[in-house]
Amino acid sequence: MKFSVAKNVYTTDISEKAFSKLLRRIALKRPVNGLFVVTEPLYEAGMMEIYNYNELLQPFYRKKKISINIYGIANSRDDAKKIVCDIIDDAYRELGGPYIAGLFAKSS
Repeated sequence: MKFSVAKNVYTTDISEKAFSKLLRRIALKRPVNGLFVVTEPLYEAGMMEIYNYNELLQPFYRKKKISINIYGIANSRDDAKKIVCDIIDDAYRELGGPYIAGLFAKSS
């Protein structure tokens, strides 16, 4: 399993210093209390998924040979839901449809 954080990742009110620390912990696959991530769907069902970051560190996901693309980082599930809404709004505004992967491919 590999984490890939989008260059234009959506976040809630996280300071720049705390955000840098979170990115480092994600890269090292270290646990973080109260962190929720918005990812692309892991099983081709839906547009996006919200996970408690620590859940993705469990052996079930670690054994999978997949790359998990992170589109949003939040301090609560409610904030993660707001991020999902913002991403969908931006996708419709910029691309004219629910093309979430296309929205993040533009910034790569």
